[in-house]
Amino acid sequence: MKKALFTILFLSLALAANAQMFDFVDNTHRFELGFNVGEVGTTTPYAGIGVGVNAVISGFHLDFIIDGPDHKYDNHVNDSLYEDCEAFAINAGYQVPIFRWLRVIPIVGYCQTNEGVTDASTINIENHEYSSSIYHDYNVIPESRRHYFNYGGGISIQPLKWFSINAICTKYAIYGGISIDMLSFGN
Repeated sequence: MKKALFTILFLSLALAANAQMFDFVDNTHRFELGFNVGEVGTTTPYAGIGVGVNAVISGFHLDFIIDGPDHKYDNHVNDSLYEDCEAFAINAGYQVPIFRWLRVIPIVGYCQTNEGVTDASTINIENHEYSSSIYHDYNVIPESRRHYFNYGGGISIQPLKWFSINAICTKYAIYGGISIDMLSFGN
């Protein structure tokens, strides 16, 4: 029985060495940029679907996701006051390469939620060089602001050398995204 266990252990170590598990050298040649979609403010009363961005620089993972007030960018003007909320999360971690195509990402970060009021009777117009936006005044109720320590993990799967698919699950956000490896286009 001891010989069988030793043989299984030896074969699994040999296969892991052949697969180059935990090859951190591969992380030094990564510069990815992408976007995220998912729920932010999870487990709070202010949860909502948000969008964000992510970046990977030499294995260091950074991301940001936000869900803004629902009525702030509504282009209808009326005399209503809408109770709105917003939530955002910013997270950081390091990608641990299991295989060349699979990475595990331990995550720590910060999440904030706010409750506020959107005044639909006011309208503001911002003009930029190439675009303009219309928005209503949104005022945060100061005592509703909550701050949270965010933690969790994720995985990054790289089916092709040009892009990765990410899935992140933390205490206050669940989201996924796609990122493009900018350095792979030169190879």
